[in-house]
Amino acid sequence: MIASAPRRGRPETASFRSRTPLRLAESLLLLALLAGCDSKMEPKECDKLRGDAFEMVNKAQHCNTDADCRQSEWPGCAKPISNATSDKIKPLAESYKTGQCEEPKVDCKSPPQSYCKQGLCVHREIGTPEGAGNTPTDQIQIQ
Repeated sequence: MIASAPRRGRPETASFRSRTPLRLAESLLLLALLAGCDSKMEPKECDKLRGDAFEMVNKAQHCNTDADCRQSEWPGCAKPISNATSDKIKPLAESYKTGQCEEPKVDCKSPPQSYCKQGLCVHREIGTPEGAGNTPTDQIQIQ
């Protein structure tokens, strides 16, 4: 067995080694108690949560049926999202609210219905019939 020299600045007594985990536990408990008294989150942490949620909402929202789509409730104005994305955003929204983060005021319009179109969740545009932008069947289609 190879013997190694004791580390500098740290006493190698058994009593010190046995007290170290206790001190660490006491420090963590004190930190937890202090955090519990004021659960207000730092603005940078709030911004990160909100930014992460926006990243999820702004990605393509894949679906198979209309039932796979819904409106987002947070962050910002309602957007069409998949149920899977909604489930991922819920914990972020709960942390945001629990952390007493300030929600910026935004003026949102009433969102149109969301539905699944060609495998993606989208908003149904009011006044636009389904297939309005498609080439009429009596015209030549080059593919």
